Amino acid sequence: MTLILIWGFITLLFLAVIFLFWLQFKNEKVSNYDAQVLQVEEKVLHLELHLKKSLEIMQDLAKKMHTQQEVLDKMIANVAALEKQNVELVNVLEMMIKTGNKNS
Repeated sequence: MTLILIWGFITLLFLAVIFLFWLQFKNEKVSNYDAQVLQVEEKVLHLELHLKKSLEIMQDLAKKMHTQQEVLDKMIANVAALEKQNVELVNVLEMMIKTGNKNS
């Protein structure tokens, strides 16, 4: 009878040791998982900051390009006006030359 109790106690201790090992490895995996999650969260925060800065740069570039387009449109309008003035000037010179040839 005592021999059965001793073997039962040894079996119970063996099961308890196996359970404790299993519990230890399970907690170790959870802590490793927590460390990995923390690293991923840090990377996500870094990428969000990088994306925010990139978007700000892109907005600044868009504003500058809009301003440049407005300046370019004004310059094109001025060049068109100058071309009209040149055409008028050429017409006036042509008329003066024709009238000058008639007077000679």
